[in-house]
Amino acid sequence: MTDQELLGTLVLVHPNLEDHPAGREGHIGFITYVDRPENEVYVRFTDEAEAVYPTDAIFLLKDREKIFCPDKAQTNAATLNDYKDLFKIAMLQDKGRSTDIWNALQIARDNPGIWPATLISAEESLGLRSNRYVGR
Repeated sequence: MTDQELLGTLVLVHPNLEDHPAGREGHIGFITYVDRPENEVYVRFTDEAEAVYPTDAIFLLKDREKIFCPDKAQTNAATLNDYKDLFKIAMLQDKGRSTDIWNALQIARDNPGIWPATLISAEESLGLRSNRYVGR
C-alpha cells in the first residue's frame, strides 16, 4: 500500500503496546498522516484525540482472501472459535462498510490467537520492514 491509500484506513493500536504516552493500546482509530522518513503513523480516535505511533505498533486487517478462503483445504484457525472469528471477520469485510470493518477489528483484537492470520502492521503494509541479516 502507498501512504495515500492508508489515509482514512481503520486501524488497531497494538493491544500489548507498552509505555506509550497516549495510552490507547487496543483502541481503534483511523490514519490521518503517514510520516515515512520517521516511520510514524498519526492516528485519530472517535473522541477527536490524535496520537503518533511507530509503524510497527499499528495494525490493519489483511485482505479477506488471506484471512479466510473456504476453497482452501487448510485454515488459519487453531480452534473452532478461531475458525468462527475468521469467518465473521471475512463476512464483515465482504460488507465493506466502515462499521463492519470496525467490528472486524474488534473481533480480531479480542482473539490474540488469530492476530497472525488477520492483522498486518502498517510497517509491513508500507514495505518498510527490511530483511535484516546478521553476518560476520
